[in-house]
This record gives sequence, C-alpha cells and structure tokens, in this order.
Amino acid sequence: MISRVEKGFSRALLRTALFLLLGSAMFAGCRNAPFYRMTSKASQSLPLRREGIVAFERGDLDLAEARFQEALKLNDADVETNRYYGETLWLRGKRQEAMEVLRGAAGKHGAVDAETSLYLSLGEKSLELEDFDEASTWAKKVVDLSPKSVEGWELCGKVDRAFGNNEQALLDFQRAAHFSVDDRSLLFQIATLQNELGDFDSGLATWQCLERLYPTNHEPASVFAGKGEAYVGLGLYADAASAYEVAARYEPNEPLYRARLAETSLFQGRYDEALATLDAAGSAFNDDPECRRVRQRVEDVARANMEKGVLH
Repeated sequence: MISRVEKGFSRALLRTALFLLLGSAMFAGCRNAPFYRMTSKASQSLPLRREGIVAFERGDLDLAEARFQEALKLNDADVETNRYYGETLWLRGKRQEAMEVLRGAAGKHGAVDAETSLYLSLGEKSLELEDFDEASTWAKKVVDLSPKSVEGWELCGKVDRAFGNNEQALLDFQRAAHFSVDDRSLLFQIATLQNELGDFDSGLATWQCLERLYPTNHEPASVFAGKGEAYVGLGLYADAASAYEVAARYEPNEPLYRARLAETSLFQGRYDEALATLDAAGSAFNDDPECRRVRQRVEDVARANMEKGVLH
C-alpha cells in the first residue's frame, strides 16, 4: 500500500514535469514566432529611420529619402519606414513610385497604428489621383482595422462623396464626428451636405454649432455663407441677408457672397436693393459669372414685373 507521503510526492513530481513540458513548448513557440527577437540588421535600421523622420519633418526630403533607402536595405519589412519613404517620394513628385512603395508595404505586417496610417495614406493619395475604387478599398481597410478611426470614417465620406453617394457620405462623416464631436472640418462637411440634401433645419443647427466653436468675430466667412444658404432654404430671407452681410464683410473680395446677398433682396421683391448690392461691389465683380447671372436675373424679373405693372 502506498503511503500518503508517497502519493503527495508523486503528485508534486507530476506537476513539476507538466510545468517543465509546458514551458518547453511555449519557449519553442516563441522561438518560432517572427517577432521573437529583432535581427541585428533590423536594429541597425532604426537609427536610420529616426534620422529620416527628423529630416522629413523639417522638409529636407533629399536627406530623408537617402536615410529611408539605407534603412530599407537593412530591413525592408518595416511598415513605418516604407510609409515614410513613400510619403517622401510623393512630396518629391514621384507619385507612381510612391504608390508602388506604399502598395508594397500594405502586404507586410506591422503594428495596428502603422498599418492604419499606411492605409490612410494610400486612400488619400488614391482619392487625389481620382482612383475612387482603390481609395474605397483602402478606406474600408482602415475602418475594419480601426473602427473608431476618425480619419478612416472621414476618408470613407470623401470617397462616397466622390462617387456621388451623398447620403452615405453624410452618414460616414457623422460616424467620424461621433468620435470627435468638436472637429470643425467634419462639422463643416456635415453641414454642407445637409444643405445640399435639402435638410436645411439640420444644416442650420450644424452651422450654428460650428459657429460656436470659434471665438466671436473670428468665425470663417464660409460658416455665415452656409447659414445664409440654410436660411434661404427655410424661406427666412431676412435672416439669410444678415448672414450673407457678415460673410461679405469678412471676405469683401469674394463675389459669391455679394451675389447671394443680392439674391436675398430679389427673393423679397426688392429689385433696386439687389442691384444696389451688386453695384456697391464695384467694377471688380462685373466679370464674375455668378454676379453676372444674379444681375441678369434681377433685371429680367424687374422687367417682367414692370410690364405687369407690379414693380414698386
């Protein structure tokens, strides 16, 4: 019969053996993993990458390109080095070569942040090259990899807008704004789309929210112009005129704001006032297509009403 002491000793021995076996298996697994340890060449590439990034950020693209090339000779699998190298080539006007480098890097594995930045870069550049299908592919990869990426959802919105899918673009921008509620650029794009889609109530609310994000008297003229457009859509012409007056005062050399201000007078039947607004802009705006269009419209409506005997 085996004593309790012998039984306890046997169990302890078994536990020790299992622990050693498991540890051996884990160690072997780590050794086989690609990220177990950095090679000598890979570690040597890091100072070169850092030098390249410093040169890139100060605008020394010649030095940046040289350093990234040296780093990639030692470790061509690094996603971040490839991305910076591609960005450098792009800024130097080597767009085709840049896209080849960036696309090649997309097949490599790296940290989530590095891959997200790479896909964003590819998407933005594809959009600039008007390759909307490729831009869409990279935009989807960004939000798949990082569902809370503000930049990723904004890129999706820009791509959908490029395709003419404004309703979907609006949803994309709103998703982005959900993760960055005070982002002025996003709110501007949302409000602009709401106006374009005829949702003037929502558009006006968004413009007003955006206006509050700026110090008083430092708001962009485009915000007041957006409010003016929303007011016109709601039939609030006096409010629209007030908004366009501010926009025209902030940017007196922008003929579009002057033309829109004149239109608000036209909508209210104030034809002389509309013409006076255009005349006050001076001869510099006479050749502007929008100002000419509004002036012609005012004159046509005034003439028609005069013939009907209703012009006051």
